[in-house]
Amino acid sequence: MKRIAALVSVGVALLAFGQVRAVETAATPEDCIRNFYRWYVTNLVANREPMKQRSEIRRYATERLLKEIGRMEKGPDGLDADYFTEAQDFDPLWAKQIEISGVKIQGDKSSAQVLLNGAKNMRKKLVVHLVREAGTWKVDKVQGRD
Repeated sequence: MKRIAALVSVGVALLAFGQVRAVETAATPEDCIRNFYRWYVTNLVANREPMKQRSEIRRYATERLLKEIGRMEKGPDGLDADYFTEAQDFDPLWAKQIEISGVKIQGDKSSAQVLLNGAKNMRKKLVVHLVREAGTWKVDKVQGRD
């Protein structure tokens, strides 16, 4: 019985730690960007469609943006490239080599220059715009800056 109680206590502690970490993941715009692109590219590499993982992507992107992407996909021209990477192809190194600079914060809005750095010709320069919702930074717009 004591062993079960100890296991339950450890489980509760791990669950609580996991929830704290989930909140911490977007404590700053840099955290949000780094954690989002690490998750997103890792899923692309594993042939899992990140946009179909609705509960997970909602941790990183605003509902407004997800609705906008949905409208763009259904539009007459669709999307010619992945919205978040502005690319048709991707480099697995992007999940690990994320450079963030020029972070600007104005109240609950932020923007940053992002470089997804891959092999020789597989570099993507982006401007990522974020908003803070309930104390958590989320991606609200991505623009290419090649």
